[in-house]
Amino acid sequence: MRTYYDQADHEGYETGQDLLVRRFTKWAAEQGHEVDPYAVVSALQFRHTSVDGRLTHWTAALVREFLLSYVPRTLSATAGEAVLVPGTLRLFLRYLHEAGLAGPMGDPPAELEAAVAAATEGFPAAMADERNFGVAKYWVMTAARKGIDPSDHEALNAFFAEVREGRHGYDAELLDELVARQLTEQPERAFAQPAVSLPADAELADTAEASSLVTQLRKFAGWVGDGRALTTTGNLKLADARELVSLLGTADEFEWDLGGEPQQVRSSADLPHLAIVFELAKRTRIVRVVKGRLVRVAKAAPLLKDALALWTAAFDALPGRGLLVKGSGWGPGYTELLDDSLDVVLPDVLNTIYGLPEPVPVVRLAETVWLACAEHTYFDLQPPAEPVWRNGLALEFRRLLGKLAEFGAVELTTGRPDPMYSSDLAENPELPPDVRDRLRVALDASSVDLITLTPLGVRAVRGRLLREGRVAPRVGDLVAAAPAPMLGALVDHYTAETAAAEISGWLAAHGGDLSLLLDAIRESPFRTRASDMFAVLVDALPDGDAVLRDMRTDPALGPIATQALIDRGELDLGEVDDRERLLAMTEQFLVLLESAGPEGVLSAVSGGELAGLREAILGSGHPDQVGLAELAEVFEQFGPSRQGHPLGGLARSRSGKGKKRRR
Repeated sequence: MRTYYDQADHEGYETGQDLLVRRFTKWAAEQGHEVDPYAVVSALQFRHTSVDGRLTHWTAALVREFLLSYVPRTLSATAGEAVLVPGTLRLFLRYLHEAGLAGPMGDPPAELEAAVAAATEGFPAAMADERNFGVAKYWVMTAARKGIDPSDHEALNAFFAEVREGRHGYDAELLDELVARQLTEQPERAFAQPAVSLPADAELADTAEASSLVTQLRKFAGWVGDGRALTTTGNLKLADARELVSLLGTADEFEWDLGGEPQQVRSSADLPHLAIVFELAKRTRIVRVVKGRLVRVAKAAPLLKDALALWTAAFDALPGRGLLVKGSGWGPGYTELLDDSLDVVLPDVLNTIYGLPEPVPVVRLAETVWLACAEHTYFDLQPPAEPVWRNGLALEFRRLLGKLAEFGAVELTTGRPDPMYSSDLAENPELPPDVRDRLRVALDASSVDLITLTPLGVRAVRGRLLREGRVAPRVGDLVAAAPAPMLGALVDHYTAETAAAEISGWLAAHGGDLSLLLDAIRESPFRTRASDMFAVLVDALPDGDAVLRDMRTDPALGPIATQALIDRGELDLGEVDDRERLLAMTEQFLVLLESAGPEGVLSAVSGGELAGLREAILGSGHPDQVGLAELAEVFEQFGPSRQGHPLGGLARSRSGKGKKRRR
């Protein structure tokens, strides 16, 4: 049972959804609760199609959004017809926690139940308000009001044909609003970032304290003092700029030679380094402009004292437009192009660097930035001018990266690029042929400019990702989490190395008690999840192989351990006795049931399988009684089949889990 699926894995998600709905519905029925299974399908779809895609990660805000926005927008039903939805969600969230499936970074059960109770009060009104409808729901509900049965597809199609003919009235203004909202509010799944390791905030605060960015912003605020007059265009006076260049050490030049002709700066806005500090000081709200004067913001005093918070606030302000083009607003066309797209391309660049294990060739980033800027802004270039613009934008982009390095956000080095950055150039539909050709030549060099995020940069990028609702785990986040949710998160989002570090920290915080983790795996109601959690744990432990062999005789974990040893080639089938073989075969069928559904089991045994299979598996003594009961229901669908050896099904797993980790 996975709780995270790639959006392209439609079959895997559908099977996982069906399994979870099936198990929850049975659990609710055993407790005497009436539920709406479609409400669970809707809740899972809501999370699967979200920016992070974590099916079992829920917060109070997500509960409110689901009940008061998503369901009213997508569920073509009246409030009366959907009366079971809030209660079903409440029970489903309770089930996730009891089954150890709840996301470890979500809100606690009490807060979720309180959020459901609060949203339930407004649910009927939200369901009835047409302004909350999606376009599809608007038309279905309109047809229903006209007496059309939404389940009658022929009648529904006939109604739509009549609408197109103008035979039915509708609220055109409202429909336009719904269409516009649908185009802008549709969430897009973001790439799940790998877990990262970071120093403690105290150490990062010391780094921020020593950064030029914090030093310059503090000196700038101190220089402003009781206020400084600006020019009529809102720029620093040139005399003040001279003072600041010296005070802040920005190394801006006021005079230079151009073709033998001396040139002089006429506006402080033409001093690029000082202009960026000035802009960041305003964006971080440590200063502001009031009636032509630059004044300090009193409320920013705590921010100025907190080096880490100040550095982060300034870093977060960097992607905004208007950072590169100053003064009259004029600059080279390629500079304006990059500046106009900065709020889009810079976060993407930083996200890319964040998610990659090796330093990134700057040339690779520059090419993709050019493509992104060209796509983001319409402009018409003659073929001879394109290389000039592309190269000019690349130089401006490198200057920006240099400023990030100066501020301590990235580290720029040189060296041979990792082969991973050229291995996809033979066939990459996202890169035009001419781009691939240029990159092949550039990346074949023995030394290129490389970039990676510093710990300060990693922390800041991660903070933004989390604010966007994305998956961006950090080693140490799960130290206080319950065992099952912690291990489940490692399965879905951690590499082998970061999982080992997380487990090591968790064990250290819990007295080194490995039994807590083993018990959580034993208690998992899903064999696929138990197997994955067990594999993560074994691979993370220094003595993992010994633990794996010790668990071979464990009543609950034995079948998983035996199958794992077989998959890894560490156990020969000849060493397995009949009891273990039967349990291992049963384990395979239970895993098949969860991962492929009843149809998968049927397809595996319907071709004349043995008549004694049902009796052997159901009498195997396997600990998963829920799964065995489901298998019994599947076997009931069989007609007579020929007899065979009841242990004949045991084989090496087809999943390829002989390797250390699935990633």
